[in-house]
Amino acid sequence: MKRLPFILLFLCTLTFGSTAALAQSGRSQDKNVEAAKVAFLTDEMGLTAEQSQKFWPLYNEYEAKRRELVRSYRSGYRQDVDALSDQEAKARLDGMFNTREKELELEKEYVARYQRVISSNQIIKLYRSEREFTKLLLKKLEANNKAQ
Repeated sequence: MKRLPFILLFLCTLTFGSTAALAQSGRSQDKNVEAAKVAFLTDEMGLTAEQSQKFWPLYNEYEAKRRELVRSYRSGYRQDVDALSDQEAKARLDGMFNTREKELELEKEYVARYQRVISSNQIIKLYRSEREFTKLLLKKLEANNKAQ
């Protein structure tokens, strides 16, 4: 029940934000989504003000490193797969697995850092809430696309 106001705030933010979406730049929209995500995750995880103050800088640092890791792998990803030789395809697969391993190591490192600030239960809630937020966001985007 305590989640309801935050979920409503999130949906209202996206609804009103999408109305003005044509006037906003992509970065502004990204900031709105990020703010809604922070509010949603903070509520779902049950973070205190003190925990939030310590947790969010860590989380943002992790997300930036993870995005850069994935971006570096995907830099050549758009190449036509049919144009790759078998050896190039194998190298691409090796790169994919190496990236996944690096992502896992990064995640383990940050979970250990998170545990100094929040409980293990809150970390599990983080993962669950991230998936839930993504589902809500996709549903909202789908609804917006149907409305247009």
